[in-house]
Amino acid sequence: MSTENKTLMGGWIITEGDTAIEKHPDALAAFEKATAGYVGVKFTPVALLATQIVSGKNYAILCKATPATLDPTTTLKIVIVYEDLNGNATITGVRDVLGTDYPVFAANCTCNANAAPVLGGWNIALEPSIDKHPEACAAIEKATAGMVGAKYEPIALLGTQIVAGKNYCILCRITPVTLDPKPTMKLVYVYEDTQGNAVITDIKEIIGTPVPGGFIANDGATDLDSNPEAKNAFEKATKDLYGVDYEPIAYLGCQIVSGKNYLILCESKIVVPDPIPSLTLVTVYEDLNGNCKIINTEPVVL
Repeated sequence: MSTENKTLMGGWIITEGDTAIEKHPDALAAFEKATAGYVGVKFTPVALLATQIVSGKNYAILCKATPATLDPTTTLKIVIVYEDLNGNATITGVRDVLGTDYPVFAANCTCNANAAPVLGGWNIALEPSIDKHPEACAAIEKATAGMVGAKYEPIALLGTQIVAGKNYCILCRITPVTLDPKPTMKLVYVYEDTQGNAVITDIKEIIGTPVPGGFIANDGATDLDSNPEAKNAFEKATKDLYGVDYEPIAYLGCQIVSGKNYLILCESKIVVPDPIPSLTLVTVYEDLNGNCKIINTEPVVL
């Protein structure tokens, strides 16, 4: 058993020495009790990060999380397990390792899954529709004012970050000012300072300029109701899906294969108590007979 003697405010004791879960049988036993019969996602414990003495004990355990889906994408999560004085154990929170609530051990951390994001962390927008965020629209308008060569069309606000000012991560359709322009889909990062000045600080590509056999960015309305083929394929592919809920945000584009692939940006929630939403690019494949399935999920890291 490793020595645990570095205490943070809030009662968490960071594990020193060997953090391998096998070296902490009490934590492993609590974890196994808490996850017995758990469905929807498989948690594989990796390391004990910290403990907290309460009326019983809390364990913060780093886990590999694999949703029970076709072609699942394994991510890293921090699972908070509470064991009461009678030895009963339950999961009380699941945290992204590099998500809106990182780092987990803030100075005043209570490890409540609904706690406010820490200063400097990304806060995923619960209402991503750009129409709901006039301040984000104003920021990108200021940041792109006077720019020539491309038109920036904001589609959704994915997240905000409080710094000395504010950062916005905005999904945009960018269309070059050329003959026969081909739009692209990108994440545009805008920094607005405390005086209201705004500038683009980074751009990450999701769908680039079309190439043979590649994805073609959607050049029309991005909501699923306006794209019945994509909506129908998405609903078929997720009809009997267990373990994770996908809420579509925007239909980004398609790819012609032996059938058709649809790329859809979704808010995803693993089916656990107090889930923390994340952002996922979901690829739905529809074959020539109209059968549909999810063939890829890729987390969006802001």
